[in-house]
Amino acid sequence: MLKYSQYKYERIDLDTFKKKSKNILKQFNSVNSVEEQINLIKDLEKIIAEWSTYASIASLEYSRNTFSEKNKQENEYYDNIDPDLKEISIQYADALLQSPFRKKLEAKYGDHIFNLKEVEKKTFDSKIKDLLRKESDLCNKYSELIASAKINFDGETYNLTGLGLFHTDPSRQIRKKSYEARFKFFEQNSNKLDKIYDDLIKVRTKIAHKLGYENYVELGYNKLSRTDYDSDDVANYRKQIVDYVVPIATKLHNQRKKILNLDNLYFYDSINFKEGDPKPKGTLKHLVSEAQKMYKELSTETGVFFDMMVNEELMDLENRKGKRGGGFCTAFPMYERPFIFANFNGTDHDVTVLTHEAGHAFQVFSSRMQPLQEYHWPTLEACEIHSMSMEFITWPWMDKFFKEETDRFKYLHMAKSLSFLPYGACVDHFQHWVYENYNASPKERKEQWLKLEKIYLPDRDYDDLNYPKQGGIWQGQLHIYQMPFYYIDYTLAQTCAFQFWMKFNRDKKIAWEEYYRLCRKGGSLPFTKLLDVANLKSPFEDGTLKEVIQEISNWLDGIDPNTLN
Repeated sequence: MLKYSQYKYERIDLDTFKKKSKNILKQFNSVNSVEEQINLIKDLEKIIAEWSTYASIASLEYSRNTFSEKNKQENEYYDNIDPDLKEISIQYADALLQSPFRKKLEAKYGDHIFNLKEVEKKTFDSKIKDLLRKESDLCNKYSELIASAKINFDGETYNLTGLGLFHTDPSRQIRKKSYEARFKFFEQNSNKLDKIYDDLIKVRTKIAHKLGYENYVELGYNKLSRTDYDSDDVANYRKQIVDYVVPIATKLHNQRKKILNLDNLYFYDSINFKEGDPKPKGTLKHLVSEAQKMYKELSTETGVFFDMMVNEELMDLENRKGKRGGGFCTAFPMYERPFIFANFNGTDHDVTVLTHEAGHAFQVFSSRMQPLQEYHWPTLEACEIHSMSMEFITWPWMDKFFKEETDRFKYLHMAKSLSFLPYGACVDHFQHWVYENYNASPKERKEQWLKLEKIYLPDRDYDDLNYPKQGGIWQGQLHIYQMPFYYIDYTLAQTCAFQFWMKFNRDKKIAWEEYYRLCRKGGSLPFTKLLDVANLKSPFEDGTLKEVIQEISNWLDGIDPNTLN
């Protein structure tokens, strides 16, 4: 058994890699049979897997300790040569798309790889390589700035994640003070945050113009390989969120005000129960041990998978100084293994982030036998179905983590999941505006955010928290800086996850079969076709969101949260 700490790591030599890949592609273009081309695809996949594995290790190690100069250098090395990989990938796309054996290759691999390569070709030209490096550098600057937070609170020093524990304290005074401390950090770094984002928009717009786009929006969609829907579909979906979800989110907001017995519900009143929100019981080690038992009981497949994650040390869940914030899952194709990264802080989020990232990890582990790298993961909105659904699939075991607070956790989880949809739509709408109005000033962007809040989050009241009151709260959302347009994905997937919750309530056996089938398919199909695999209704279809949200709303209506206090 090989543990993560025993994985080999080395810097890929760019010249050697280029030479190998060009040699393979040269042969690919000259061979006379589909069998030979398939063998050469395997050869190319093997060296791409090596690159991807070493780049993933470098990125992960940097995320685990952003203070390390060595980690920073290794991460920057791969960031700097990533445009060269993109260039080779485009050459691969050309070879594949021009193959005289295309029909036979489609019979083996399906047509999705060809659609992905068509879109990929529209996202790159060698003349943008330096701009891509600049974009990557700016993204790293943002990560470093956020990770550098050292916030003095109540006699201790915290990073932003650690401070989050106090945002859900039963004491209103402590909650407010913790948010004041949080936003003081953002206020002190306001000019840097404005400058980084302003530079990112300029760089991305320049890239879009060089590639022949009017602005970054369509390029952003193509970079996310959205082959089966466009910005009009997304705009229509956002409208349905305003029509069907915002009123229910408002109802939940007013209900929370009554539960907490408050005349006004301010942003810092980020709890749902008077005694504070439910918290997992036990140490990090205990929670992982309980998760191990849970996954054994859920299915044979998840039992084997999670044992592997624990025994091979494929998780880093502890929050510590210098560690990048947030949670994610990455993978190492050479070893056919995923890795879960998170920052536990003692809140209910510890359990949801673990089950969420385990959903990602289980999916990519389940699809590891897919023949192409592009098929190991699906596109991002489909990726989030596995993770967000896993949060709900594991509900029957939540008592392992929350004991007597389990019912409160379930109510909170469902209410937060529903209320998240308008926020996710707001983030998406904001980004469309930002890249369509790329000459706007930082002040105008903040004003626009506040305008959109009135549409999607009409109940938000910041009281006298100055920074968010001036429209700066979005600057803590890393996706906006680092992954443009990757956010509506969570809301699309949430709509699908709600459907899985409904399925598991009806028939656990059939629901698990559908979920596992979806995981095994990986990224071999586009988003809407993957929905068909699991018998899920598309969020883009008129009526889907209304129907799903109604069932969730009915479930919430059936619970009197006052009895959970």
